[in-house]
Parts: sequence; structure tokens; C-alpha cells
Amino acid sequence: MSDAISAILNHDAISLRLEGRKKPEIIRELVELLAGTGVVTDLESVTAEVIAREELATTGIGSGIAIPHCLSADVTGTAIAFGRKVPGARFDAVDKQPVQLFFLMVGLPDAHNEHLRLLSKLSRYLHDADTKAGLLAAQSPEEILEVFARRERR
Repeated sequence: MSDAISAILNHDAISLRLEGRKKPEIIRELVELLAGTGVVTDLESVTAEVIAREELATTGIGSGIAIPHCLSADVTGTAIAFGRKVPGARFDAVDKQPVQLFFLMVGLPDAHNEHLRLLSKLSRYLHDADTKAGLLAAQSPEEILEVFARRERR
């Protein structure tokens, strides 16, 4: 499997206008995006697993970014969904600021190392000012994918 974010992030799992206002609603919306691509085989189970993981420690990493994630037997493989909410939503971020950029990452239970590697890469990319600005300015899923493709070419 590729470890390129642009290859893992599915065009159909991108929402530029998340509707949810609270953490569980946003998580559900992101899981629904992945369910729509066929990656999530049990919507309720994966939603509950992501929320349970979130209760252990927030995945709101600051600077308007959250990366909720889990390993689950109810997915077909590693996948990422992206959602944007401007001006942002409360997500218990470490810096107490609203979150605008949400990335849900799921993987199979035996893909722990791959999961950590992708989380690390995604976090590095999102702390790059140009990448973050591109994600906030993008007007289509194609532009979101191009932001990552550009970052990966560096």
C-alpha cells in the first residue's frame, strides 16, 4: 500500500462543508464519508470506536487541526477522510481553539505501524503553513488532493 496521503485520501471522502457542530456529530459525519466509499463495514461500530479513542485523549492537535483515528476490524483497510468547517468547531483541541481541518484515519488492527507512520506524516504536513493554507483555500476535492500531491513532491 502507498503511504502517500494523496493516494490514500479518497475523493469521495472529502467534505468542504461539514455540518456537525459538536465532536460526536463531526466524527459521525467523517465516518459516514468513509462508509460511502465502502471502507467502513459497520458505521455504528466505527463511530463508537473513534469516539472511545477520543475520550482517551483529544486528537485536536492545535492550530485548527484534528486527526481523530482508530484501528478497527470493521474497516476494509487504511483510509482517510477529510472535512473542513469554517470558521471552526469546538473539538477539545490542546490549544483550546476552534478546529477547521478534520482528518479521520482508520486502519485494520494489525496495521499499527502503518497507522502510526501515516499519523506522523499527516501531522508533519499539516504543520506546514503552505499546506494548511492550501487546505483552507481549496474549492473542490480535487484541489484538496492536489495540495497533498504538491506537498509530497517536495
